Amino acid sequence: MSPGSDALTLFKVLTSEERILVAAAIISDLRTPAEVAECTGLPQRQVVQHLGMMEHYGLAVADDSGRYRFSRRPLVDALKSLEPATLGPDLDESVDEFDRKVLSTFLIDGKLGSIPTQQKKRDAVLRFLAKQFEPGRMYDEREINAVLRPYHPDVASLRRYMVDGGFLQRQVIHSIAADALGSPDASVQHTVQYWKPDGGESE
Repeated sequence: MSPGSDALTLFKVLTSEERILVAAAIISDLRTPAEVAECTGLPQRQVVQHLGMMEHYGLAVADDSGRYRFSRRPLVDALKSLEPATLGPDLDESVDEFDRKVLSTFLIDGKLGSIPTQQKKRDAVLRFLAKQFEPGRMYDEREINAVLRPYHPDVASLRRYMVDGGFLQRQVIHSIAADALGSPDASVQHTVQYWKPDGGESE
């Protein structure tokens, strides 16, 4: 049975006016069939039949004393099964099966629940993150962090993994201010720049 037919069946169970009354009677209180019959005005025999059908589909649950409560869980689960699967932002058909599986596990609402410790899985995440950068464009460290932080707060580790894996290139530029050239007190300034190699991510 498909998820859609599951949901349709459950709602059909509740299309009966009498079963709606029974559901209403047990939605907030545990009640025996006799108590349901009393508050709905239905014959107890019919109440037992309705509760039996609802119990079969998980919509009514009895405790050890034979008192029933209404369960929304089957309806919620059936409706959730119809929700389109989303694995995260910017996933398209170019994402291969392995990467898609990894991203579906680690990307939760567009954020990384954790950074994979296994390198193969981590590389799948890094390939995804590398797509957030423009090939050939120069980024400073602040810009790199701004791109990575929405996905995970440990931007230093992500940045290091991306450089180590060749997904980003890194260089340190040493410079001295023009007006300080030749001065014994001149200090060397260090600027770190990153760029995504042209031609995509490393394999």
